[in-house]
Amino acid sequence: MDNYLSSVKNACTLLKLFLNSSKEFGVTEISKKLNMSKGAVHKLLITLESEGFIRQNPKNKQYSLGYTLLELGNRVLKNHDMVDFSKPYLRQLADSTKELVCLCILDGKDAIYIDKVDSPHPVRFNVDIYRRFPLYSTSAARSILAFQSEELIEEVLSQEMKTFTPYSVKAADEMKQRLNNIRQNGYEFSSNMRNVGVTGIAAPIRDANEEVFAALSIIGPSERMEENIQKWINFVMDTAQTISNDLGSRGI
Repeated sequence: MDNYLSSVKNACTLLKLFLNSSKEFGVTEISKKLNMSKGAVHKLLITLESEGFIRQNPKNKQYSLGYTLLELGNRVLKNHDMVDFSKPYLRQLADSTKELVCLCILDGKDAIYIDKVDSPHPVRFNVDIYRRFPLYSTSAARSILAFQSEELIEEVLSQEMKTFTPYSVKAADEMKQRLNNIRQNGYEFSSNMRNVGVTGIAAPIRDANEEVFAALSIIGPSERMEENIQKWINFVMDTAQTISNDLGSRGI
């Protein structure tokens, strides 16, 4: 107990008051339930409200849970359940293509690979899961970035873009055009941009709110991938769409 911050613990206890009740609470009622002074409760509420964890009803001055908690809950569900949820789809795609299949999610201004199924070929490409990449740097990352807000896209591309090969996109305008093509086509296809001799195909995954928060990709040696490009594109798009549909997307 000595290692706990009392202020943080009090804030957590306050938030937990709402677990067993959907009603709004006033300062006096919270003060009684937590056995704290009204002044201390008011400071907690103001702090939590400033971060979106609590919101005040302007009509009756009562407090209820804020939308930041909903966002955090959705993030937990997405990040922690997506691996188990998507695993059968990844395996099916890997069985069909015999190439590396990856699942990538959005995290701030980066993309993180959270799961993969390796190719059985002796000559193959590899990705380390839980590795973080800039949103412009891989086929899966760009498939996510293309469907984000203009503000996020501008923020990501306003920074100097790191190049990985002589074929990497260096200019923001060129990258914006590429993102526009992804939006129009519904997928990303790239060769040599991240690693010379490697081709990636990726498609976005949408949630029930039609927001793109993840992407599915297959990656392999260009010579082998190019033998089945259109077939693999269709496989990736169909699988990503199936995952999206099963997450509640209506295919908008």
